[in-house]
Amino acid sequence: MVEPGVLKQLRTILQSYSLLYVEDNVGLNTQVTALFKKIFETVYTAYDGEEGLALFKEHHPSIVITDIEMPKMDGLVMSKAIMQIDPEVKVIVTTAHDDPDLLHQAIRIGVFDYLVKPMRVETLAKTLARCAHILKEELHRKIFNANLHSIFNYQNSLTLLLQGQKVVMANQPCLEFFGAESVDVLRKNFESFGSMLLKHNSFLYNHDGYEWFSEITGNLGKLFNVKIAAADGDHHHFILRYQSIPDRDGYGVLTLNDVTELGLLKLYDATAVEQERLLQDEKMVYGLLEMAMQNGAKIRAHNLYKGLSITNDALITSVNHQEATLQTPYVQLKAIQFEEEFYLTSELFPVTILCTGIIRIDFDAQRVFFNHYRMVQTSPTRRAAIRVTPDSSLSATLLYEGHKYDAEISVMDISINAVRLLLPSLPAGFEPKQSVVLDMVFDTPPRPTIINTPAEVFRIKENQRSYEVVCRYDLHGQAQKNLIDYIAKQQMVLIREFKGMQYEK
Repeated sequence: MVEPGVLKQLRTILQSYSLLYVEDNVGLNTQVTALFKKIFETVYTAYDGEEGLALFKEHHPSIVITDIEMPKMDGLVMSKAIMQIDPEVKVIVTTAHDDPDLLHQAIRIGVFDYLVKPMRVETLAKTLARCAHILKEELHRKIFNANLHSIFNYQNSLTLLLQGQKVVMANQPCLEFFGAESVDVLRKNFESFGSMLLKHNSFLYNHDGYEWFSEITGNLGKLFNVKIAAADGDHHHFILRYQSIPDRDGYGVLTLNDVTELGLLKLYDATAVEQERLLQDEKMVYGLLEMAMQNGAKIRAHNLYKGLSITNDALITSVNHQEATLQTPYVQLKAIQFEEEFYLTSELFPVTILCTGIIRIDFDAQRVFFNHYRMVQTSPTRRAAIRVTPDSSLSATLLYEGHKYDAEISVMDISINAVRLLLPSLPAGFEPKQSVVLDMVFDTPPRPTIINTPAEVFRIKENQRSYEVVCRYDLHGQAQKNLIDYIAKQQMVLIREFKGMQYEK
């Protein structure tokens, strides 16, 4: 008689597993199956090896208990076939004969245990408990290994296994960062990981007798700043950490966490960052300007005189590594003289080019000479609405979370759907997507015009001692008409102002 407590304990640890029981003795099969159903949630029964193998293929139970001597297919042949399908299944064989040869065969096949009939309940219970323990351990190991693999390959950080300085393994983000199809390719490209590390003030790299690998192996777990170039040539800032592997001499795991977005490179070596950015931009733009000159490509020069768009045809007449020359009408040159920069667009250019570093302007030859240029994402041709620089008659106040912003606010420019403000500081918690209330006062005769509107903070740009804040709003009715009237009038003022400039040398 089986103790109820034993059955309850077995059911607790085994109920999540399914069992296949194979026994050709019908009476014994019925009797033992009834016992197993008190322990397992699901029990499959068969009366010969062929039937048992078919049931296993269909249901894939975790545990198999089988007799050895059976018709059609004996238990050992069936067990071997089952373990070829799933090596992790736990097979327990039973036999009425304590035969060493059968035991050795069972061991060679890899069965979990070998029980002699008649089976004692205590022995069976211990075997099943041990079986459940090992199944659970294997499950935990699978979960751990699967998650370890996931962490290794899909975490954001770059992870490498090193043997000495040699790259042995690298996770997928690492291969993608360096543009390598495999670890073999990565290993060929970099004989030593140290060759990846770029010079940057106070960062980790090989220089003046300072060897990177000696430094990290002598300071296990220490965090180092490093700069590395990606496959596309962009420089990234990483925090490097190296840990040795216990009992594996010479092996270690190196992780690199990308912190480029924090913009800290310039804090360590601002000169190097600026030089790299300018060199990269100017090298690419130089090629575009040279291509435009060689092909006589039609380009357009753009300026925004206080928000007023000034655009004319232009032509690159010369370009070398010292300076470039643009030919464009006199009116465009006056706008360039005022703004000390200009934009170039063309169907030939994939992006807009911002040109600065004005060397001189030759109004007689209608040429401007410049030596700095870079690609920009913004373009004066893509503005959704006219923006103008307001006159002194426009003032603005800002209400945030029910409180008036007390510091002085300057209006930099305004359009029908947005305004750009200059603030000396920001209120606590002030950030994009915050809701505010704007009061804009136009001090124009015969009486001031006031526009009060809810708005949303769209963008914040931090300057050295101030903040540029762009607020978006949606006006309707008289408020919209009043603002359109003001922008139109201010645009006419700017046109007259700019025309007056054209007669000045």
